[in-house]
Amino acid sequence: MYFDPGTGSIIIQLILGFIAGFGAFFVAFRTKIKSFFSRKKNNKNDKRK
Repeated sequence: MYFDPGTGSIIIQLILGFIAGFGAFFVAFRTKIKSFFSRKKNNKNDKRK
């Protein structure tokens, strides 16, 4: 099977795009989870005062 340079670069861009998209999704998801738990922790501390 033959891939010309244009096809190869498109395939590489797709792979890198998926990796970057997954990384951005993971960071955003992790940030939301962290903020959710830190908000609960802060609310518990506020109620004790």
